[in-house]
Amino acid sequence: MDLRWLGGFALVTETRRIHVPAGDAVLRFEGVVDGIIPASAIITGLPGGTIEKNRDARLLSPAALIDGTLGREVTLRRTDPKTGKVSEERATIVAGPAQGVVLRTESGIETLGCSALGESPRYDGVPEGLSAKPVLSVLTHSPHATDATVSLSYLASGFDWSASYVANVAPGGGSLDLFAWLTLANSNAQAFPDANVQAVAGRIERQNIREIAARAAKLELHCYPLGTTTSDLPVIEPYSRAPKMAEAYDIVVTGARRFAAMAPLAPAPPPPPPPPPPEDLGDLKLYRVPETVDVSANGQKQVALLVQHRVAFEKVYRAHLYSWAAVNGAAASAVLRMRNEEKSGLGIPLPAGTTTLYQPRGDTKLLLGLGTMGDTAKGEKARLTAGISRQILVDQTVQGRDRHVSVTNANAYPIKIEIAIGTAGEQAYADASTPLERIDGIQTWNLTLPANGSAKLDYRLPR
Repeated sequence: MDLRWLGGFALVTETRRIHVPAGDAVLRFEGVVDGIIPASAIITGLPGGTIEKNRDARLLSPAALIDGTLGREVTLRRTDPKTGKVSEERATIVAGPAQGVVLRTESGIETLGCSALGESPRYDGVPEGLSAKPVLSVLTHSPHATDATVSLSYLASGFDWSASYVANVAPGGGSLDLFAWLTLANSNAQAFPDANVQAVAGRIERQNIREIAARAAKLELHCYPLGTTTSDLPVIEPYSRAPKMAEAYDIVVTGARRFAAMAPLAPAPPPPPPPPPPEDLGDLKLYRVPETVDVSANGQKQVALLVQHRVAFEKVYRAHLYSWAAVNGAAASAVLRMRNEEKSGLGIPLPAGTTTLYQPRGDTKLLLGLGTMGDTAKGEKARLTAGISRQILVDQTVQGRDRHVSVTNANAYPIKIEIAIGTAGEQAYADASTPLERIDGIQTWNLTLPANGSAKLDYRLPR
């Protein structure tokens, strides 16, 4: 998964122990996920409930510091690159941060970074409203002061997960061990240590929701880009330390938390014990990771999804012919077909994912095939790709509306093969002695070829 283009999301649940003062108060939940959807936030445990929610998107950055300090005094530190001498003086920021930063000093109007000296501003404090972490603020009213355990749940973008199946064919053939990894991805800047992880498989109803991006703009300095050093400057009134509003609100910064969500991709450890079976979640399936995991920021992590031993399979070969195309010596694909039933060693919902198939040979395991598998419910068939076989070749000739198909088996043993013809819903007329079965809506020729044997099929397209 590409962390830059994750299409999924997570439901994050945090539990925090906080102090709620009496009366009106603003609770600031610092460190929520960058991709939080504020409208989805649900907060329980507050004595007075929730009156208002706000996503405070202004993050601490050099540009945000300049923007929040317009009209205020800062300490300007200069360093002479030749002597290393450091000097300081007070300066007022009168313009910025777009297109550079303009200062008023005792010497007059200057532009930051244009004096040929090493310059940097020093601030007396962080401007109000800026935070080093994303913040969700909540307005509440409590009839009395109390300590409360508060649960915060919200949807957040920048998450996704996928399933990766690894199958090992038993030495004697006929069965395989199926193991699946659950790969979690988090493209947010927040980490979730010791998280309880659950993954939902299936397709839910979704609509695009506009994200509120955190504003942490870069600071770009330009020296006198237009006119003179004093032209076109906006007039900024000096900042006055006016008294704050009546102490109607208390700012309460919350404390410790626990998470329920998704982290670094490490070398695969030995397969852990089997996780619990999936649970029903409406028409979807929910998979629980049995142990807590650390979900890192901007990272991926793999945990066990399922382990199934001695899964019975049938090896078949498959080919697909299009009625309009002539084919000469097309190789068939080898497929291991499993029935998703308990008597076959499965019987659990299988989420869509990638597949890797290994075959033992001596003391090593050889790769047979890489492929994909769709969502497979109980009772359905599941398939694992086992490579391409040049031992099984298929030909098709085209003559008007008539088609002539031949297939050969160069193996020293009989094989089963399925040849799909046309597309879903398309009709072809074969000889009555060779009926075509519809599989997934496509007419299919099923046959068993003897060792070093061959077979032919003639069919005609409708007018």
